[in-house]
Amino acid sequence: MASAAELLEKSRSLHEAGQAQEALSAAKEALEKFRGQGDQAGLAEALRLVAGGQIELLEKKAEEVQHMVKDEASKIKKSASDGRLADALMGLAAAEVSLFKGESDKALKAATDAANALSKDGNDLQEAVALQMVVNAQLMRSNTPKAMAAANASLAAAQKAGDLKTQGAAWLAVATSRHTSGGEDAKEAAQRALGLYRELGNRPNEAATQILTAQIELASGDAQAALTCANEALTIAKNMKNWPQAAAALEMVVEAQLATGSRDEALAEAESVLSTIEKDAAGQPSKGVAPAMSALLVAHTACKGIDSALALVKKYIVQLRESGDQRGEVRMLHKLGTMSPVAPEALNSAQAALALAEKIGDAAQEAAIKSTITDLYVARGKVEKAPNRKQAMKALSELAKSLESQDGDRFDDAAKFLDGYYNALKQEDIETAMSRVISKDPPTYLAFLKEHGQMIADEKPASVVTGQTARPVPHEILYFGFTAGGISYGAEVPSERALVQEVQLRDKQRGDRAACGLQRPMGARAGLQPLHVGRGVAALKLNRLRVVSGGSGLGESQDVR
Repeated sequence: MASAAELLEKSRSLHEAGQAQEALSAAKEALEKFRGQGDQAGLAEALRLVAGGQIELLEKKAEEVQHMVKDEASKIKKSASDGRLADALMGLAAAEVSLFKGESDKALKAATDAANALSKDGNDLQEAVALQMVVNAQLMRSNTPKAMAAANASLAAAQKAGDLKTQGAAWLAVATSRHTSGGEDAKEAAQRALGLYRELGNRPNEAATQILTAQIELASGDAQAALTCANEALTIAKNMKNWPQAAAALEMVVEAQLATGSRDEALAEAESVLSTIEKDAAGQPSKGVAPAMSALLVAHTACKGIDSALALVKKYIVQLRESGDQRGEVRMLHKLGTMSPVAPEALNSAQAALALAEKIGDAAQEAAIKSTITDLYVARGKVEKAPNRKQAMKALSELAKSLESQDGDRFDDAAKFLDGYYNALKQEDIETAMSRVISKDPPTYLAFLKEHGQMIADEKPASVVTGQTARPVPHEILYFGFTAGGISYGAEVPSERALVQEVQLRDKQRGDRAACGLQRPMGARAGLQPLHVGRGVAALKLNRLRVVSGGSGLGESQDVR
């Protein structure tokens, strides 16, 4: 009979291989064995896997799991020999749940506190793991400099601990952070991770690293190299029947083939992979089916046009509904909401996706859909109805407070976090919040803004964003720690990048590539103009505002989707 520690390791391996249900079962068994042994630290470590698995598989809603973790944490006997370690590991479990819920601030605090406690106790291995969760939280907050610092610290701790697998994960964190920030040495870090995983014979993480490398290669313009890496990842995933990972690799194969002009080959590959996944699923819900459908839709659009793709996505919605794949149905409804040329249909589809995501407790997709609906309302001039408006106003308030206190670190954090919510703000929101502070002492506050990398609008011309005929889905960061199993903390949304060739999206409308190459659209922002602080005071433009030449930032009204 397997020991609790062996079951814990088995759970990790199964999750990496894309066998989420089996991984959860092993984690639950390990949890109860640790409980029976009175091993608090082991219980806390197993609880993190159970918590993540239950949310991932929609077995429980994130709120329920959060209460479970809090309850277990309250039972920790800190005076026991393993009390301090157990308390820190419970912090990681809490951070795990917060990341799944999209609560990056709570996740960051919990993971940072755990990392500090583990460092103080000299537990290098667990400190490295905690710091990797800090990386994920910082990436979720768009804070790439701090993500990079945490990734480097994780690597140092992992090397000190001497654990090769943890070192591989740390190198992957470094590669992800470098890639997110546009660093040229991201590929080098990915290759270091790849070497370690090959040495360990860890095929799922080898494939995950190849997917990231494909993203890096494609970002650098080497589509052929990207295709080679993506094909290697796809082969590994198919051989292991890791369908979520196969779908992730397929997305990159399709994009790389389209970038080389091989449209027919991209479509044929996508159809073949989807057919294989569906055959294996045998009509039952499978986490790989909808992502593969998403990749196929990209290739289908490139080959046969947007009208044919719209008919196909509607067919997929019915197919997934009939098979009971509610997560997949959410994904395709969201996809339709971003593709439909009929504004009411686009909004209705997105709202239906949101309602279903809330019903099944899929907080990840819920966050992405809210961003899409926010963009749709902004395009119609109804920003007050945007679901992200409350969060945007809260983030703006935090930015203004940090400016008023001239707290540089806090201001930088707030400004980066606000980047994801500018589309839910109106010009007067910015003016009211910032002018209230700047008007108290214009020279001092404007100097502070310049010091922290902000621009004064008079010093730089506004960029012009042209119209577009289809709006891409906002893309989440595929957090490095979950790429092996095709799982992400962020919203599970389909890629629209390769639709450029058929729906006339322009490269300059696309945002910086996020971790694992996923993007957010630069055009999908409110038409915020430079902030003017009274007569005679230079107009302020925060460097993350998308300033457009009239319109909504989503293009002309007849083209807004």
